[in-house]
Amino acid sequence: MDDGEQVQVISLTHPQKNRGIVYVLSNPAMEGYIKIGVTSGSSAKDVQDRMRQLDTTGVPRAFNCEYAALVDNYDRVEEALLIAFGENRVRSSREFLQDIPPFRVKAVLKLQEIADVTPGPATVEASTAASHDDSIEKPVRTPAFRFAMARMAIGDELHWADDEEITCKVVADNLRVEYGGEEHSLSRLTAHLKGWNSRYAQVGPYWLHQGKTLDEWRDEYLASGPESPNLEVELRQ
Repeated sequence: MDDGEQVQVISLTHPQKNRGIVYVLSNPAMEGYIKIGVTSGSSAKDVQDRMRQLDTTGVPRAFNCEYAALVDNYDRVEEALLIAFGENRVRSSREFLQDIPPFRVKAVLKLQEIADVTPGPATVEASTAASHDDSIEKPVRTPAFRFAMARMAIGDELHWADDEEITCKVVADNLRVEYGGEEHSLSRLTAHLKGWNSRYAQVGPYWLHQGKTLDEWRDEYLASGPESPNLEVELRQ
């Protein structure tokens, strides 16, 4: 090799991966919809910052974080999720999905997870907590879900979609359940398990009975059961 001849060095190392966060959000004012998005960073605080950015005057309620994962190639992971659940995508220019339980998106995203960075109760800051005003509750659909719509009886078990080993038992048809040896409102229990500072939470996407969500049971009931949404349904004893 002659003096002064330049030698090209070829690196055999892999290029640095594009690491960031993919999150799944819901909003109590947008029942039936979830939002998939991304943000740079690596912590729950980065997710909280993004949620505050989304909490604008054009959105009636603050978003809740269903799940957030630190992943490699986060932009490609987001794109893959939107393709995989394309049939549920509201518009091609929007990152919203309709009528799909959050736990199903979470199950796919978890395959790429490096770390779970979902904000929990300990990471909720005062400004975010204040936006979940307990005195403001979103009206539920008419008719509201009742356990009888799923042909459930007192004592039947519901399974938490995020972890089916977590269960509660039906106490009464007005969404009262037993959990941890105490009676609870299913809505309040859902908010508690999610770690949300709210008195109200949708229950339909998060609880399973015989492998189907409560939303799916209600939709089947309304499609094939009563001729009127005001029809009374009795809970089996």
